[in-house]
Amino acid sequence: MKKKLLIMLIVVFYFSHSLCGYGQMRKVYTSIESKNVLYYKVEEIVNMAFGGSVTRYTVSDLSLISKVDLGPENIRIITPFYKDKSYLKKNYYIETQNANVGVEKSREPTQLVSISIESGKIEIPENSPLDQRVLALVIGKIIKIEPVSDLKNEPLVETKTPPVSASPVNPKVLPEKKEPQKEKLDYILVNVVYVYERVLEKGYKSAYMFREVANYYYFKGQMEKAAKWYEELFTMSNEQLEPIYYYRFGDALKKTGKTERGNALVEKFNQLVE
Repeated sequence: MKKKLLIMLIVVFYFSHSLCGYGQMRKVYTSIESKNVLYYKVEEIVNMAFGGSVTRYTVSDLSLISKVDLGPENIRIITPFYKDKSYLKKNYYIETQNANVGVEKSREPTQLVSISIESGKIEIPENSPLDQRVLALVIGKIIKIEPVSDLKNEPLVETKTPPVSASPVNPKVLPEKKEPQKEKLDYILVNVVYVYERVLEKGYKSAYMFREVANYYYFKGQMEKAAKWYEELFTMSNEQLEPIYYYRFGDALKKTGKTERGNALVEKFNQLVE
């Protein structure tokens, strides 16, 4: 009898302990909005070398979100849906694993990045801890961008031997030979920049993305595109720009024939750095 009672007490203890843990909200979620929220949509994206998985579910409370650690390079997107349907601002919270050295691996050490969209303007934190590919993936998810069709089948790693083809290969479309590491880097940058550019062309405004796209084209020597996106960057009145952007924008304008305005911006750069 005593043995049965002891077993029952142990079962009750573990059951209540697990319920308590399940119902507790993780510390990382304290910055997520809860006022006037009807429910949360949760999307867990697990990336793998050969495919991956996406799990979607909804919860009425932040404490009900899965506490499973998704691991590095995987993300959890938490989207609040408000009781007031006329509320125009959309907030997205991206949870990633905290990769800081010395942090003990457990369920709790994660970091949260907030991205919001309001009136066609997308706000991304400066110095976002999300790497470029993850950020591009998140943006693609939240504003439903189709995959980049001309890049999605490109390999991420170098292949030492070309694939065998049964049909003749047109020599005009053979890929240019590059250094392996540079080829990998170029693929990542082109893919991300292309996604950013499509986001911006849809009317969403983000100083972060304007800078990334403009800088990419500037250093690739495509000055017309660089000038276009620097122009957009400079039209954001609330954005305080570093002096170097005056030089790059001015240089891009000069190289596309707009010498007078280009010289004025370069002169502005010289004044700022004196």
